[in-house]
Amino acid sequence: MVAIPIELADEFSSLVRQMNHVVDREMRRQYHGFSPTDAFRPPVNLYETLTAFVLCADLSGMDAHDIEVSLEKEFVIIRGRRQSPIPPDGSPAVAVHLMEIDHGTFCRSIEIPATVRHEGIAANYHDGLLWVTLPKLLPDARE
Repeated sequence: MVAIPIELADEFSSLVRQMNHVVDREMRRQYHGFSPTDAFRPPVNLYETLTAFVLCADLSGMDAHDIEVSLEKEFVIIRGRRQSPIPPDGSPAVAVHLMEIDHGTFCRSIEIPATVRHEGIAANYHDGLLWVTLPKLLPDARE
């Protein structure tokens, strides 16, 4: 058995009390603070096939014309702004009790692990997912 000096035990006990206080306070809250100006990072997947890289970004709730995609060196840059969702009847919310759906301005920079061919790059937005196909630059091909 290892003995813990009294000073360390007291500090640990104080830290545990502080943590319990924070958790208890958060559990009692009726709403969570949020800042609509904070940028968010939409989640992405990057796949590789024999001939291309395929990028998928979760941009649900957006219109395609609010999404900008560009290729800068070895990075795909996705920019846009997602509006805060509102109730379907259009009535203003009296209070927000929970807000987990990210909204606001975003910019994602995804590094592509190999050189891509600029011709043939395609983007498709369907069912809230942005799909970007980036053909690989094969060793025997030239840009």
